[in-house]
Amino acid sequence: MNAVTDIPALPAIGKPLEGGIFAGRYFVGEQPFALVLSPKDEGEIAPTTWGPRTKRIDGALSYADGLANTAAMAAAGNKLSKKIRALRIGGHDDWYLPSRLESLLLFGELQSEFERDWYWTSTQYAGDDEDAWIQHFYDGVQYYDHEDFDCRARAVRRFPI
Repeated sequence: MNAVTDIPALPAIGKPLEGGIFAGRYFVGEQPFALVLSPKDEGEIAPTTWGPRTKRIDGALSYADGLANTAAMAAAGNKLSKKIRALRIGGHDDWYLPSRLESLLLFGELQSEFERDWYWTSTQYAGDDEDAWIQHFYDGVQYYDHEDFDCRARAVRRFPI
């Protein structure tokens, strides 16, 4: 595969794509993906907890793979992840909570699509089993906070390119 000529044509960042808004390209390992942000009116969750403070969720520590994190969260019974995974938007049902890396991409490319507020990522904080990472969509800061703190959440989806 020629990395330059075999990449499918994608719209400009911020344009409609696959049920949402194209946010950009990124990698999980060596696999390139297109990241799609859900429409705000259908994919934003009002301030809520990540979950009750829990033990470490095996599989929810990835910096880059929000899909794997969200699947692990759902398997552990996490209500926020189940709410995100239950979304059906634009004919797609593969929405998930973005990872830290995906959240940084969203801040860098589509900051104006968000409230100037804190949003949950799907990445649990490795230093404390009761904390998860959050992204601020005003200044780009990422921090970790208790999982019972109220933050917004916004669904994304991806597909390989």
